[in-house]
Amino acid sequence: MIEKDAKKELYSYLHSKKLEERKLEQIEEQKAKLTKITSILSDMPKGTTDHDKMSKNIAILLDLISEHIKIMTEEEENLIRITKKINQVEQPYRNILELRFVKGMKVEEVSVELDRDYRYTKKLIKKSIKKYAEI
Repeated sequence: MIEKDAKKELYSYLHSKKLEERKLEQIEEQKAKLTKITSILSDMPKGTTDHDKMSKNIAILLDLISEHIKIMTEEEENLIRITKKINQVEQPYRNILELRFVKGMKVEEVSVELDRDYRYTKKLIKKSIKKYAEI
């Protein structure tokens, strides 16, 4: 595997993690809409078109939940695959890969965690990716 592909693979987990967070936000927004509609419906007489709104919002919520489950499944599979490879990398590169690509720490945070200079940390991350690509 070339370094470019290794980097892409490592970042894919972080991207799916962010996508999952966005889906959770959308689910929460949809739940808030349903709560609002439910409270309106309880105060209104029967026979309004708000039932259609509610059924549409429920359908949207169910779609979002199924998308979220799919994303979580892919994310978990991705994490398992990446973690297996990372575990084959020698130390200290393994720790660096875990901090940067599994925990999602920024380079600055990794450098603080390792108690290293920022520029040196960037070099270590690059070397860690190279080691990962060799597997």
